[in-house]
Amino acid sequence: MTETRSTCPYCGLGCGVIIESKGKQITGVRGDPDHPANFGRLCSKGATLHLTASAAITAQARLLQPLQRLHRGGATQAISWNSALNLAAERFASTIAQHGPDAVGFYISGQLLTEDYYVFNKLAKGLIGTNNVDSNSRLCMSSAVAGYKQTLGMDAPPTCYDDVAHAGTIFIVGANPAYAHPVLFRRIEEARQANPNLKLIVADPRRTDSADVADLYLPILPGTDV
Repeated sequence: MTETRSTCPYCGLGCGVIIESKGKQITGVRGDPDHPANFGRLCSKGATLHLTASAAITAQARLLQPLQRLHRGGATQAISWNSALNLAAERFASTIAQHGPDAVGFYISGQLLTEDYYVFNKLAKGLIGTNNVDSNSRLCMSSAVAGYKQTLGMDAPPTCYDDVAHAGTIFIVGANPAYAHPVLFRRIEEARQANPNLKLIVADPRRTDSADVADLYLPILPGTDV
């Protein structure tokens, strides 16, 4: 059996995992006790991560080559990568020729690197001539960016996990880490046990699991949290 250290791909907590594999098949995943993000802890999704790599699942979910559907509702047929790329380029070119560059757009992943965003923007704005480039990074993080800059002065949370143990007050706004980030919430629970004076404040339209254990719950009106 081979063991490989890696990072859980799910939420942004960045938990370290140790992947157990036999040949090309992943057989198990456990938390990395030496990783500073989680110290071996995993949530239910992380602990069952290896199940998504089972042969039965990957055979159904992983696409190994391009598929083309000749007409809506019809069966797909395998084509080569060159054919798929040529088809995409031809469709883009014909649409632009008929309707102009603003008839096409790019909606790209929030998981791309900065360099990848640069390439897509150069392709859209520099080559095609359209500003129609968007991603879930803007839709998901625009309110967070505004909040960070107004309250903390920068477009990033200028903290680290170790700060939880030294905090006097923790203010959670529109998030439910007790449910969504349980590994991080364990840190908050431990910090409260070590420091009974630590106050936890939660602002959320819904009374979440995090709000249930807060010292102060602020039930803001639905629709006013965005």
